[in-house]
Formats: sequence, structure tokens, C-alpha cells
Amino acid sequence: MVASAIQTDWQRGQDALRQEVRRVTTLLRSIEDPLVPALGQWNLGEVAVHLSQAWSGLPTLARQDLALFQDALPNPGGIPLRSIDELADATVLAVKSDPERDMRALADRIETRAQEYFSACVGEDPQAQRQWMVQGVTFGQSMLTYHLLNETLVHGYDIARAAGRRWRIEPSHAAMVVGQFLIPVIRALGSQTMVADAKADLCTTYELRIRGGDRFYFVFNNGVLSVEDPSARTVDCRISADPVAFLLIAWGRQRQWPAIATGKLVAWGRKPWLGPKFRDLMRNP
Repeated sequence: MVASAIQTDWQRGQDALRQEVRRVTTLLRSIEDPLVPALGQWNLGEVAVHLSQAWSGLPTLARQDLALFQDALPNPGGIPLRSIDELADATVLAVKSDPERDMRALADRIETRAQEYFSACVGEDPQAQRQWMVQGVTFGQSMLTYHLLNETLVHGYDIARAAGRRWRIEPSHAAMVVGQFLIPVIRALGSQTMVADAKADLCTTYELRIRGGDRFYFVFNNGVLSVEDPSARTVDCRISADPVAFLLIAWGRQRQWPAIATGKLVAWGRKPWLGPKFRDLMRNP
């Protein structure tokens, strides 16, 4: 992809992110009770704290300031994380360390950090490499926009659902997250993203087609996972996925069977019965 196209795509990603920031901050300011149970052991206030910490931390990676990221995500093992396995505990610790639970204050925090981030993106090269939060993993800095979009979309959904609000996820925004954040992370981390019990003796190739987005090959080879661009490689199972359904299923927010029943996930090819097994091979990203 030529530089001008990458810049245009990044601008579209920032525009989508601006829209979602407006939506989620409006939602937060409308919620009176932060103690309503929301996600696992977290209540609404704690989910909002986590989202605000993502907005405090991830933009510091664009500035290449790992010390500030450590302030936002106080991991005992330091930043960058030694492996993705440290992320869950670091996230829980970070939320516990932040006493703020006022939803309006958290909305203000997100809004302020977003304004700072968008201003800092002006004139920047989307392909400039930046250290991600896992040791040894770097991405073009535009990926951080899609990481923030992921956090804002998914946790906006969590908050709205717990508060009893209707919440529509724009398919084009979900497709951006899948293609520009989830897939690059899986590509970079490889077998770390596989369920341990699924690794042995597995040799198969899936094609994943995100509707309105891109296509990817997932190649499982005796415990090694690689994500490739489409090629002449023999594919065992092809999956067409609605981007919103795929995003929510990937993050464990929805079960796959209703999506299969309604045609939001469709499998075909030499071994179509492998389709429903695909999600079970992958850890929660």
C-alpha cells in the first residue's frame, strides 16, 4: 500500500475513533450509578476506569515514553510486558490503583486524552515504528489508533449493556479493529495466541474473510500459528464473518452459535466442519 493510501486509511481510523469517543463519553456522563455490575468482577465504574487508563497509556507509546505508560499501567515486571500473559494481572492492578469512580470525571479524562492524542497525530508518519506494550513487538504507530478504537468500541459495548442501553457498533469500525488491530497482534504474537490444548498435531489452514474488510490465512502447523496474506496455499476451511459479530465473539462478549444460526458466520470449503472449531483454537485476544 502506497504512503498516501496508508495516510488516508489512518485518517479514516482517526475519524472513526473521534465518533466513538463522543459516543462513549456521552454514555458515561448519562450514568448515575457506577456500582452496577458490568464485566466479570468489575462494575461500571471500574470498566470506565480501565477505558480511561487505556486512553492515558496507549498514546504514550506513540510518544515513545514507556515511563509514562508504566504510570498508566503499573506492572510489577515493568513495561514493556515480558509476554502477553502479564496483561490481565497488570490491568487488574491498574484499576485497583485508581480511586476515581465518578463517571463524569472519567468521561472528562478520556475526552482530554483523546484531544491530546489527535493533536499529536497531526503531521506524523503512520508507518513510523513504535514499541508496543509487549517486549519485542513493534508496529507502525497508526496501529495505536485502531487499538484505542478497539478499547473504546468493546468497553463502550460493555458499559451500555450493563446500563441497559441499546448500543450499535458500526460495522466499518469493527472491520477496522479486526483488520488493523486484532489480526496484526495475532500475526505478531503467533502461537502465544493459541489455546494450549489446541496446539499439538494441528495442521490446517483457514481463510478468514471479514465482510467489508480484508482476507487472511490462518495456518496452524503442529503448534505453530502464522497469519499470512492470501496465496495459492490449499485452504481447508473458509469463513465469512460479519465484522461486529467477529469482534464480539473474539472478545468473548457473544457466543458463536447465534451468529452461525443467523448467517453472520458462514463456513465452507474442503472441511467446513472445522469452522465452528476456529474460535476454540484462539485465546481471548
